[in-house]
This record gives sequence, C-alpha cells and structure tokens, in this order.
Amino acid sequence: MLRQLRGHSPTVHPEARVAPTAVVSGAVTIGPGAVVLDGAVITAESASVEIGAESIVMENAVVRGAGSHPAVVGERTMIGPGTHITGARIGSECMIATHSSVFNGAHLDDGVLVAIGAIVHVGTRLLEGDRVPMQHIAVGDPAEIYPPERAAEAHRAVERIGFTTQVFGHDTGDLSFRESMAWLCGTYSRALRRHGHEKEA
Repeated sequence: MLRQLRGHSPTVHPEARVAPTAVVSGAVTIGPGAVVLDGAVITAESASVEIGAESIVMENAVVRGAGSHPAVVGERTMIGPGTHITGARIGSECMIATHSSVFNGAHLDDGVLVAIGAIVHVGTRLLEGDRVPMQHIAVGDPAEIYPPERAAEAHRAVERIGFTTQVFGHDTGDLSFRESMAWLCGTYSRALRRHGHEKEA
C-alpha cells in the first residue's frame, strides 16, 4: 500500500516491485529493480527514505527516515526479515541480516555485513568490508565491536555518545531513566500526532 504522508507520496520505479501487504508512506523513493516484500514498512516519518536499485527489503522489515536523519539504502543491498533501520545510511552490496538493527546517524560504507541479530548503534561508522558478527554490537566512530557478554560496556559507550542527543538533538544525560523516557515519549508523541495524517497515494 502506498500512502501520502506530510503532503508527500512515494515514488516507485516502474521496474520495482512492492508487495500489496507492504506499507510505503511519504517521501520514499524506490529505485529500479528494487523489491519490497510482504509486511515491510518503509516510512518517511520526518525525513526521506531512498531504496537503491535492485535492493531487497524482506518480510516485516522496517526502514524509517526520522528527525534530521534520512534513511538511505544503496544499490544491491539486502535488508533481512524483521530488520529495523532508522535514519541510517547504508552503502551498496551490503547485507543487513535477519532481526538486526541499525540506528540513527549510523553510516555503513559499501560491502558491510551486519549479521543476524546484530546491532549498529547511533552515530556509528562502519568502513567498507566491515563485519558485525551475530548478536554483536557496533558502537562509535570508528566502530568498536562488542560481543554479547560485553553489552553493558556497549551501553555505556552509547550513553557517552548520547542517544537522545543523536536522535533528537537534545541531551537528557542529566535526567533519570524514567525522566528521560517521559521527555522522549512526550516529544515523540507530539511530533507523530502533528504529522501523522496519512491517506492512500
């Protein structure tokens, strides 16, 4: 289903294929030969989305442009089932495998592999040919790769970067976790309600 959002309608190349159960909304451009499979959601929530030629967005994946961060997927890149990408730039000939996540401000050069269940956190840079193994966490620029047993260290590294600073441009480092969540949800809720009116394109 193609939907208009914020006055913008998706642009889908005639040689692309979007499954009838996928949702594509707003300022989204889908290039020639690209494929979007069942249940996928591609939404230009508050920034644009671009899917390059012959790239594949598989079942139930989410690709979202958010805040000041467009989502850009290069050519011949595969976005695996259940994968989540928000406001990241991903190069060509990449694999973002099943149930992995790539967050706001991340930048992946060409030929990067993010394996099953891996995480590329906010503001992280992966260079051409880099690999993030299954269940591992990439944080920083340049990226450090943390295995699952070092997740607490990865979390501290994200805190130093500042999740809300990277995503919303607002530092909540002086707030408690609950205060930070209250600020985040209140801010996000207002933005989504203000810009959430959609209609079929």
